[in-house]
Amino acid sequence: MPDEFIGKKFGGYEILGLIGRGGMATVYRAQQISMNRVVALKLLPRHFAKDETYLQRFTREVEIVAHLEHRAIVPVYDYGEEDEQPFIVMRYLAGGSVDDLLRGGPLTAGRIVGLVDLVGPALDYAHSKQVLHRDLKPSNVLLDETGGAFLTDFGIARILGENSAPTLTTQGVVGTPSYMSPEQAQGKELDGRSDLYALGVMMFEMATGRRPFEADTPYSIAVMQVTTPPPTPRSVNPAVHPGLEAVILKAMSKPREERYPTAAALVDALRAALNAPDSSFEGTVPVQALLDETLALPAHAGVSSYTVPSAPINPDPPLAAAPLPSAPVYPSPVTPAPPSQVVRPPASGGYPRARPRRSEGSLWIPMLIGVLIGLILLGIVFLIGGVLLNVIGPPGRIETTILPFGVPTNTPAASANALVPVALDGRIVYSSERAGNFDLYVRDLVTGNETRLTQNPGMDVAPAASPDGRWIAFASDRDGDFDIWIVDSEGRTNSRRLTNNTVDDVTPAWSPDSQSITFASDTDGDGATSLYQIPLEGGELELVYASGQRNAQPRWIGEWLYFVRGLPHDASTWEIMRLRQGSDEPEALTANDVRDAWPAPALPIGIVFSTSGEGESGIAVMSTDGQEMRTLYDGPGFDWGGVVSDDGRWLAFTSDEDGRDQVYLMPMDGTAAQRLTTGENGAFGVAWLPA
Repeated sequence: MPDEFIGKKFGGYEILGLIGRGGMATVYRAQQISMNRVVALKLLPRHFAKDETYLQRFTREVEIVAHLEHRAIVPVYDYGEEDEQPFIVMRYLAGGSVDDLLRGGPLTAGRIVGLVDLVGPALDYAHSKQVLHRDLKPSNVLLDETGGAFLTDFGIARILGENSAPTLTTQGVVGTPSYMSPEQAQGKELDGRSDLYALGVMMFEMATGRRPFEADTPYSIAVMQVTTPPPTPRSVNPAVHPGLEAVILKAMSKPREERYPTAAALVDALRAALNAPDSSFEGTVPVQALLDETLALPAHAGVSSYTVPSAPINPDPPLAAAPLPSAPVYPSPVTPAPPSQVVRPPASGGYPRARPRRSEGSLWIPMLIGVLIGLILLGIVFLIGGVLLNVIGPPGRIETTILPFGVPTNTPAASANALVPVALDGRIVYSSERAGNFDLYVRDLVTGNETRLTQNPGMDVAPAASPDGRWIAFASDRDGDFDIWIVDSEGRTNSRRLTNNTVDDVTPAWSPDSQSITFASDTDGDGATSLYQIPLEGGELELVYASGQRNAQPRWIGEWLYFVRGLPHDASTWEIMRLRQGSDEPEALTANDVRDAWPAPALPIGIVFSTSGEGESGIAVMSTDGQEMRTLYDGPGFDWGGVVSDDGRWLAFTSDEDGRDQVYLMPMDGTAAQRLTTGENGAFGVAWLPA
């Protein structure tokens, strides 16, 4: 569908084209009519304009940048409101972003030095004005046509000494988890060294082509920032200069006192390190020679922003729990023979993309669905209700269509091949944070009613419903490590623990007969997990699969077990596997250098899974044998954990593109995505309950 603003006048500006969509704003290339110059026009969507949190973040950028006059900070030209829609006008930079540069792979040492030499003084200047950026990342460093670098997006910046967290955030921790300092991920007080840590992460990514920490959820990445030492850049890219590696690792030191005090000190150390002789290279490598290296610039920029939930605090009082089983004995993992590979997608990891358009409404969205050529049905608005914000009107239903596999979405052909529409029905279960406590909630999609299933001091996450609809399995860390628990899906009984040990048991999945649960367990505490199975009533564990790697996120489809395998802390190695029941040799359904994770049934089409996209992660679908693949949704945030309704017509998933993890719902034909949860609570790890 065409963008509603392109080609129209907005205030004193004519909108020429789209630059990029971020988590809370859309940026356009526009012509300022009065000055006859091209500018960047940033719009806050109408449904966010009534949300005080997003409105404050949007106006905050204007207030801060107006007082920051530096050659390497993108200036704001104008600010206003048109038709109750706030906008910001900034300098237009035609060279793209550092994020665009990285799509071509690692940068040369000279390019890295040049970029840091430009961005570093801007950071030091902002810090001298008592401003912390708090979201420094490649997409927030823009380039002009000559290669000049500029800092942008001060929407979540904070003025030192100002108690702004309660009013400017929907949670205790804001920022992008892949670039957060340890203290930022923990919600501690920050100083300029937090931004310098993010700069170190950026340098790591520029030098190696990948981020130092990869995981299956934003929360997991934030935890790694606190607890996991980063890999050495040269272990990822042996061509990295050892002097550059040393500076990166010092900038990424976990204790802030071990980092560089200023960006200027970092740049000085970088220049000195690159000029020093090293046994790994023949003689010295003059900085000026490195700076003379060139790299072509892309033609356009992208804009995006993400946040993740904070760690739980102040938990609610627990409910009484059933007696705990004794600690089970884990069968010894046995490494099987190497797997056969049935599919090898392109090394770039790119799947055929059909990017759906994000609907612009709030909780109530008119959804126009193509059924036959020339006929459009008007969907009926329905109640999200309960604890959600801005609820209006009575509950209702949505109708949609689904396409046979291989038919492109959002095209006239899609309407011609659409099946008969069906009304939305059913229930979903997800984890949600309330007052710092993560518990499970069930929502009826017809009535909008929400039921709380668990209440305890730990984190209850990763729910999975049994095929017969009676039980929900989940992982909970009530005793300090994650164990597998079950709870009645109607909330009539207290939860019951199935595993009890000192290692993490996570990502449960039900057998097709609802009589056992398969899960991943970190039996050695090193991140390499094996797959085990335990009966519904508890008892002896059975080893399903082990490889000495990370084997996780299992899901059964008939006699096949689908799961993810790869190195524990390198998500670029994670691939979707399938293992026939009774076999010890899995097949690889993907083989690429991007994160593939969270497989789930999407019958009759195949399976859905998360994969790297134009945002931090998108959701794709493939046939059960991996032969056909396409992207279902790729928003600007971290989209993950897609699950499909039993009738195969609806996709529910988690995304943090609107400020924190929330649950979204989208027809499988990709026509529109609707946010189901909102506000400060957030929600993630969604699963469908059988009808």
